[in-house]
Amino acid sequence: MSNISRKIFGNKQIFFPSVIFKVVRSNLPPNQVAFRVPPKVNKLDIKDYLSHVYKLDVVNVRTVNYEGKMKMDARIGRRVRDKDWKKAIVTIGTDFEYPAKPNLDDFGKETHQEQVTHRARKLKGWRMRAPRVAPKSE
Repeated sequence: MSNISRKIFGNKQIFFPSVIFKVVRSNLPPNQVAFRVPPKVNKLDIKDYLSHVYKLDVVNVRTVNYEGKMKMDARIGRRVRDKDWKKAIVTIGTDFEYPAKPNLDDFGKETHQEQVTHRARKLKGWRMRAPRVAPKSE
């Protein structure tokens, strides 16, 4: 039997985050940032994530839980609830500057508007039909 050698390229395990933090624009002081985070993430997870992934000096974390809004789903004709979410207000050691707002003309604003009008024209007069109920056999 021959001895097969294996090459190992490093032994450090890398873990990628499985949560999404969205920056929310708000009128907070310059050293505070608001994030929209999943409801299952706690304050310690938020501080750990921001300090290790983005190398931020996190001083304090405050969280607020929000319930999803109730709205009517036109497809099924019932009221449904949006997903619950959590808002995290993080105080950092330095001032934070929000990125510049994107220019919609760079992303094809005219094309998007044409698509919206086309869809509205295509669905004009369209309505949901009542679900068919099979006759009961006796």
